[in-house]
Amino acid sequence: MKKSILLSLIIFSHFCYSDVIPNDKLKKYWISPEKSADEIVNSMTLDEKIGQMLMPDFRYWELDANGNKLPLIDSNQDVENIIHQYHLGSVILFRENLIDTPQTVNLINSFQNARSNLPLFISTDQEGGYVTRLREGTEMPGNMALGATRSEGLTELVGMIHGYELSNLGFNFNFGPVVDVNNNQNNPVIGVRSYSDRPELVSELANNYITGIHKYNVMSAVKHFPGHGNVSSDTHFSLPTINIDEETWRNIELIPFLKTMNKTDAIMTAHVVVPALDNNKMTSLTGEEIGIPATLSKPILTNILRDELKYNGIIITDAMDMGAISKNFGSNWSVKQAILAGNDIILMPLEISNKQNVSKLDDLYSYLKKEAKTDQELNNRINQSAKRIILSKLEKQLLPDEKKAETAQLAVATPINKDLENMVSDHSITLIKNQNILPYQLKNDNDFIVFSDEQPRNELIKKHLSRIANDSLTNINTKDKVIKMMSDDITAADIENEIKGQDLIILATYNLATNPKNAQKIIDVANKNKIPLVVISTRNPYDIAYLDNVKANIAIYGITGFDVTNNVRNSLETNIYSGLKTLFSDLNQSAINTPKGKLPVDIKTPNSKEIIYPYGHGLTY
Repeated sequence: MKKSILLSLIIFSHFCYSDVIPNDKLKKYWISPEKSADEIVNSMTLDEKIGQMLMPDFRYWELDANGNKLPLIDSNQDVENIIHQYHLGSVILFRENLIDTPQTVNLINSFQNARSNLPLFISTDQEGGYVTRLREGTEMPGNMALGATRSEGLTELVGMIHGYELSNLGFNFNFGPVVDVNNNQNNPVIGVRSYSDRPELVSELANNYITGIHKYNVMSAVKHFPGHGNVSSDTHFSLPTINIDEETWRNIELIPFLKTMNKTDAIMTAHVVVPALDNNKMTSLTGEEIGIPATLSKPILTNILRDELKYNGIIITDAMDMGAISKNFGSNWSVKQAILAGNDIILMPLEISNKQNVSKLDDLYSYLKKEAKTDQELNNRINQSAKRIILSKLEKQLLPDEKKAETAQLAVATPINKDLENMVSDHSITLIKNQNILPYQLKNDNDFIVFSDEQPRNELIKKHLSRIANDSLTNINTKDKVIKMMSDDITAADIENEIKGQDLIILATYNLATNPKNAQKIIDVANKNKIPLVVISTRNPYDIAYLDNVKANIAIYGITGFDVTNNVRNSLETNIYSGLKTLFSDLNQSAINTPKGKLPVDIKTPNSKEIIYPYGHGLTY
């Protein structure tokens, strides 16, 4: 099979794609989508059905002279041939692929034009806040920031703006919103990606977001079933186990999925082991007996989600190249097991980053076809999933029409959208503690010092302090110092030397844990020298739980977006700008931004036994 497909690819590259389904025929299918989906599936080869179920990424293509992976930003004949020849039904794009609006439009148009039959699902993860893929786009401050606003209207607005911009670029599938309940404040992967630690608020705001994004023809996928909010390790790197009883799961984690499943288009799975729902074991690549992750669990995805809860929409795996799966199981076997478990779309089943990787696709197709010949259950599942995907494309009336870069540029990251982004962020800033420090009265001349873990963070804060100074007709002189908050490598004398003569200290923390010695020293020395200090919790709001004697603290719910799969970072300008505005009153003694946010989570002691600042807490001026 390998030689024949590779030969076909070579021959195929010299011809146009002439076997795609034209728009007029697609529109006839829309009249009776259920019947049409059956007709299409019955006419498909097994290769075509498998292709509909695969959603690879083409994040990189080939290497540079130094052996570094090159991001794929322009389509090429090799990639287009793969999309067509393997009848792929979907593609996911990442930040590496998305440089600017015209480039993004051209890339998506090229992919759609390479399709084998039906329009492609073109997907991305534009959650807002911490996980955003568009480099040019209106990011919005993120889900936990929306949770702090408590606003259904603002959340629907965020969904509308995401839908408007994505649809103009050519995307038709967004992997959001996150409906995980962040009921573990030490969660390393969800945190501010969650609306709240209350399932009711998560459900309400998620449905508002879906309502907004559905105003444009962009599909949604709630994630990560059966719940990812109560983990203490990151599934990008390891396989966590959630040790809760079934009743707790049904009363907390399940609620947002129950309340959104009739509105969303898809549900994405979680690579987590939940023994209360599936206590079976399997053998890992290392020979270890381990629990079965939900992504590969038939009891969780079929017995509970399909049969008990009667969910009949698309189920899509989380990325199969994440460590929780790839470090424990063989890739081809994992794809088969995911299909048998109940998944319809297999996200990123293997790496396709050069022409040589085509052999991996050959192996996967050969393996699945061979297995389907002897495994009737697998064959049935492939048919079921192919129909469900095709039916969704017909019911959503997806068209592969080329988008216009000029039109997209008038829609993406417009001044009004960016103003609305700042308005949403302004409403989210939460004043957690204030002992007569805030709002700080700006003077004509002000001397501030900024401490944080990273120089880029300091530069971002200084940039927006300069913007505030310009807007308020004042002068802010800012010095900064990079201090690793969790380390113990500075002395009180060092700190006194740094803060001497300063009017205000800004201590920007980022997901603290127990005993952040350097951060505590800065607070103690500032208090001793009677210099006002404000702590900005720049990501999760829980940092104050690990600090003593803080006199002023705000939560901004994000300062950088961070794609943990590749360490690609972006600045969340709106969060830090709104947060900094909240610290000050201008020369007329008017607060630049009055804090309006309310905590969407409980902040507990480090041992999580006592609530320090409860859900709903939020001070104002």
